[in-house]
Amino acid sequence: MANNSTLDSVFSNRTGQNSSQPSPFTEIRENPLKTYLLGIIISICGNFLISISLNIQKYAHMRQSQLGDSRPYYTSVLWWSGVGLMGLGELGNFAAYGFAPASLIAPLGCVSVIASAVISVVFLKETLRATDIVGGALAVVGTYLLVTFAPHTSTHITAHLVQRYAVSWQFLIYLFLEVVVFSILLYLYKRRNIKHITIVMLLVALLASLTVISVKAVSGMITESLKGDLQLTYPIFYVMVVVMVASCAFQIKFLNQAMKMFDATEVVPINFVFFTASAITAGTLFNQNSANWPVPLQQVRCLTRTQLIGQCHYSRYVV
Repeated sequence: MANNSTLDSVFSNRTGQNSSQPSPFTEIRENPLKTYLLGIIISICGNFLISISLNIQKYAHMRQSQLGDSRPYYTSVLWWSGVGLMGLGELGNFAAYGFAPASLIAPLGCVSVIASAVISVVFLKETLRATDIVGGALAVVGTYLLVTFAPHTSTHITAHLVQRYAVSWQFLIYLFLEVVVFSILLYLYKRRNIKHITIVMLLVALLASLTVISVKAVSGMITESLKGDLQLTYPIFYVMVVVMVASCAFQIKFLNQAMKMFDATEVVPINFVFFTASAITAGTLFNQNSANWPVPLQQVRCLTRTQLIGQCHYSRYVV
């Protein structure tokens, strides 16, 4: 009994339950199923609104072309209504990232693929090809596999955690490579005038990877602030806000250029595939530190006293 009480006191002191010093374990958040489901529902609604908004913007481009209007597309009221719906949809995704991890929310963009295909065929009279049906089916299957088997872990996103992740060497290397690739693609698109859909959608996807990281960071820090742990006084919060706004703005720009040149049945599925891949890759590299902790708290409580004492000599995170 004495040994057990001693171990319990060690656990409580080391995990910060009886101490003012925060423990690394306090960063882990065990989200109940209801929280995940709330994030999923919000994301599905947001992606449905995004699919409607993309088709409205596509229709605005089509009508402007049919009328021979030479004015810029952003002077159209119809186009701005589509942008407004996209803002609502993205706001839904922003909120969803506060309830569930990116590996769970990002693949749900499949909803916008299916909804956009139906809307574009019914209302814009675009042709639905056999490859579109096969691609949509594969997207659904891929989304199911990602949502079912991907490790969905979530952490308390604090300013200190974001700062630590942002300067990790894995993420810095990824960011450098992303800037290089983005510059090459932009050169091909702008200077060499190569208007291939893959180039445009890769530009959107690279920007989207930064958007996902910044949105997750901002929403997490706002969530922690609402819980009483104020995070809005840290400079990293405003850095992430700037990254989020800038990446979203340029995404809209390139996405509209793609919608103007190509059918929605082409743009939306390719955007979904590239976006999901870039979002999961960037999110994994950015949040890699959380996977480096030797033993999570729930596993520590299962260790025997002998194992616990042995582990204490090797890791400061174990007890």
